[in-house]
Amino acid sequence: MERFLIVYRGAPGGTSEASEHNPGLWSDWFATLGAALIDRGSLAHDGVEVTSRLLGPKLSGSTLAGYSLLAAGDLNDAVRLAEACPIFGQQGWVEIARLTDAPA
Repeated sequence: MERFLIVYRGAPGGTSEASEHNPGLWSDWFATLGAALIDRGSLAHDGVEVTSRLLGPKLSGSTLAGYSLLAAGDLNDAVRLAEACPIFGQQGWVEIARLTDAPA
């Protein structure tokens, strides 16, 4: 099994707050993931973007609402696991990336 980072995103000001008001939806979805859920992660608040030009932080065009770690056979399996994520009912979306160990 491979590890995948699932990042929850949404429109500024809405997604993480909606998650806090509907914890049952998230708990139910996490339960359906079973052993595929490595780490349910955390919610994120008050994020900014820092660019390589280092002109100072700016508010992002989308909100980083949180993250989780999943185990799946491949990227397609990870996408299938994410399809029932409650964030889609909160005008949000997800980004999924396969994780590999960083070189020492």
